[in-house]
Amino acid sequence: MPNSAKLWSPRLTQFPVISALACTPEKLQGVTLEHWITISKLDRIHFKPQTLYVAFSRVRKLSSIRLISRLTLEYSRKFRPPRQAVAEMMRLIQLVCIPAYASQSVRLKFDDWKALQVTLAASFS
Repeated sequence: MPNSAKLWSPRLTQFPVISALACTPEKLQGVTLEHWITISKLDRIHFKPQTLYVAFSRVRKLSSIRLISRLTLEYSRKFRPPRQAVAEMMRLIQLVCIPAYASQSVRLKFDDWKALQVTLAASFS
């Protein structure tokens, strides 16, 4: 090229690209994710606690969950079951019994399980 003092040299910048996909928690029902899940804004208008449960239950390890916003105590209180459900759970726990022919070790395990269930149900009320 005439009158060209500079030579043109291209500059190439590379950056890694990780393939990913985005979908709603509703679309994840029944799917187990092998790697990790990122959950964005928790306090969106249409974001219910049940939806967060679905998202949390899709990964194999708790360390695979990435939260972009903070999980606050107020938000976690949305997970509390209704009082009627807790009362029904307590009633059903009292109805559960073990057969008379069960061994002593099975009876002890059952008593431990029942005590734990009552404690958990009481913590919700």
